[in-house]
Amino acid sequence: MTTDISMVLFRPGREDIVGTFRALGGVRSEFATLRLLVSGNEEQRQTVENLVRESDLTDRVHLTHRFDNLGFASGHNLLLRNAFSAGAKSVLVLNPDTTIKRGAITRLLSYVREDARCALYGPTLERIDPDSIPRSEKITDTLGVMWTKTGRHLDIGQGEAWNITEGRIVERSGVSGACLLVTPCAYDEIVSRTGWFFDDLFLAYREDAELGIRAGLAGITSRVVAMEGFGHVRSVRGATRGKEIPDLLGVRNRFLILFRLRTDRPGNLPLSILRDATVILAAALVERSSWSGVKSAFAIRRFATNTRTRLRLQP
Repeated sequence: MTTDISMVLFRPGREDIVGTFRALGGVRSEFATLRLLVSGNEEQRQTVENLVRESDLTDRVHLTHRFDNLGFASGHNLLLRNAFSAGAKSVLVLNPDTTIKRGAITRLLSYVREDARCALYGPTLERIDPDSIPRSEKITDTLGVMWTKTGRHLDIGQGEAWNITEGRIVERSGVSGACLLVTPCAYDEIVSRTGWFFDDLFLAYREDAELGIRAGLAGITSRVVAMEGFGHVRSVRGATRGKEIPDLLGVRNRFLILFRLRTDRPGNLPLSILRDATVILAAALVERSSWSGVKSAFAIRRFATNTRTRLRLQP
C-alpha cells in the first residue's frame, strides 16, 4: 500500500510551515504525492513553492492555489476527490501542525494493510509543544474521539501520560482530522451512502467528529492504531476556551451536528438538549463573541436539515 498526503494551507506564512516541509522532506520516500491546497495571495503561494523547493519535494507535490478560503472540509474534499480520481491507493489527511518521524507512515500503512478493514484509520498522536522543547515525559494529544452524555466530543487521553501498546488497533467513535488515513473503499462508501466525505458546511473544527458518526451509520468504522511517530501541535485543547474564532466555530458546529445528525447525534437526549440551551445562553449573555456562531447555525438550519445524510433514503 502507498499513500498520497492532502494538506490545506490558509494564508500560510513561512514561519508557520517551514518545519512542516522540513519534516515531510525527511519522509519523502514514504508517500507518493503531496497534494496541497493553498488559500491566499500570490506572495503566499510563492512562499509555499519556495519551501517545497528547499525541502526537495518538488517532484512529489501537486499544488492547487485559490484566492478564496474553502476551509478544512471543502478543501480536503477537493484534494481527496482529485487524489482518488488519479488512482491514489490511500490518502493521509494531514494538518500542517502535525509532525511525522521517519518510518511512521510506512508502519501505519503496514498496520492498516494487516488489519484489512474497509474503515477510517488514524494513529495515536503525541502532544508536541509549539516551542518543540523535549519533555521528560511524553504527553498524549489524542487516542481517538469519544462523545459525552451531553453531546460533546473529546479527544481520548488528551493531556495524560503517553502509554500505548505499539500496533494495537481499537475502534473509536472517530479519528482526529489532524491525521486521518482514508482508503478508497471507505471514501467511496461514505460518499455514496451519505452524499459527501467531510461536511462542506463545516469551515473548521468538529468535522472529524461528525464524520466518525456519519461514517459509522454507513457501516464504516473508525479505527485508531496505537503507534509512535506522529505528533500534533494543538492550539485548542479539550474544553479550553478563550480563542475567538475556534470558540465561535465550535459553537456553530455543535448545532450543525445537531441539525445534520438529529437523533443520531451521540449522547443522552435530555442532557444534550440541556447542554444546547446552556451553550445558547452562554453565547448570548457571557461569551458574546460566539453569538454570531449560534445565529449562523440557526440561519441555515432548514438547509442543513433538508440536505442531511442520505442514509435513511437508501436501502
